[in-house]
Amino acid sequence: MQSRFTVRADSVAMRQVDDFVAAFVREQGIAADEAARILILLEELLTNLMKYGYPDRAEPGQAEVALAFSGSRLEIEFIDDGCAFDPFAGPTPNLDEPVEDRPVGGLGLHLLRSLTDEVSYERRNDRNVVRLARSLTTTQGQRH
Repeated sequence: MQSRFTVRADSVAMRQVDDFVAAFVREQGIAADEAARILILLEELLTNLMKYGYPDRAEPGQAEVALAFSGSRLEIEFIDDGCAFDPFAGPTPNLDEPVEDRPVGGLGLHLLRSLTDEVSYERRNDRNVVRLARSLTTTQGQRH
């Protein structure tokens, strides 16, 4: 089953996304800890969009979130109208370096990679399309 939701990239967006995800996981029987992971992923994408996606615009744009759960995996699609940005193109941060020697940024995107099994990015029709996939645990504790 797939659910889609469009949200304005503004200060109330994450609360709306939270409600959308809560309804989806309840309908699908997805475990609460998995719901938290989904929210972490979406919050990272949405926060980056709001902070960096509209450098030349005063008005916030939009993001579309699609969640699909099919037997063995969850697929997340995040589509936005911000400036072109491939979150997976940059280098993976070296977590072995002392914090003071590391460049600022990149940890949230590292988190996206570490919480997913598959990631992809494409620029389509002047929109960023990020796809994430991961295996999930249902409320019955079964790993899919």
